[in-house]
Amino acid sequence: MSEAGQRQSSLEAVTCLIVDDDKFSRTFAKTALYQIGIKNVKEVGSAEEAKEMVATSKIDVILLDQQMPQETGLDFAKELKNNSHEEVKNIPIIMITVDTKEKTVLEAKGLGIQEYLMKPISPLALKKRICSALGIKQERV
Repeated sequence: MSEAGQRQSSLEAVTCLIVDDDKFSRTFAKTALYQIGIKNVKEVGSAEEAKEMVATSKIDVILLDQQMPQETGLDFAKELKNNSHEEVKNIPIIMITVDTKEKTVLEAKGLGIQEYLMKPISPLALKKRICSALGIKQERV
């Protein structure tokens, strides 16, 4: 298999969880994921549902909205990072939000959220962040 083929298949093996209270945003993110080759996509509309999903499924990366009712993305990320299970605690989180306040960005960084994307997201930017979060090398175009 060629190097590019391996890279593609490594993205195909990724399971991504979208956590966003807005159905349109979830659909948009799902479409972007499909375009970059990620077909294993789970989606939930709240942090509460996300906790259940993480507890019952193997998730490789989380796309997380910041502004949600009941519990914010940062609140959920805090809980995740304090989880006693190493594999749950270490799931990479990519924050996808309209919230660009410096305080929010700094808090996200402090929680170990290494990637931050502004809505609306582009498939190319998303691919770059996911590859970076998962340590997948991308070919230069």
